[in-house]
Amino acid sequence: MLTLEVYEIFKKKIGEQEATKIVAYFEDAKDREITLAVGRKIEHLATKEDIAITKADIAHTKADIIKWMFLFWLGQIAVTAGMVFAVINSK
Repeated sequence: MLTLEVYEIFKKKIGEQEATKIVAYFEDAKDREITLAVGRKIEHLATKEDIAITKADIAHTKADIIKWMFLFWLGQIAVTAGMVFAVINSK
């Protein structure tokens, strides 16, 4: 839709043939940019299903990180308590 709007604006200002060339140039440039960025031309972008799967993976990873963080804290608390009791009992 945007390409058509841009084409119509250029067509009014500079003419049909020049507008066609300019719009074609920018479309080719966009395709080249996508091709260069990933090494191949992208046929489609992420679908809603791909995004949902990615969000689920992120949520699962976040839960794992929180679980391990609490286990680390418990370990640190145990070590600190052990050191405090060792110092108190040694006097």
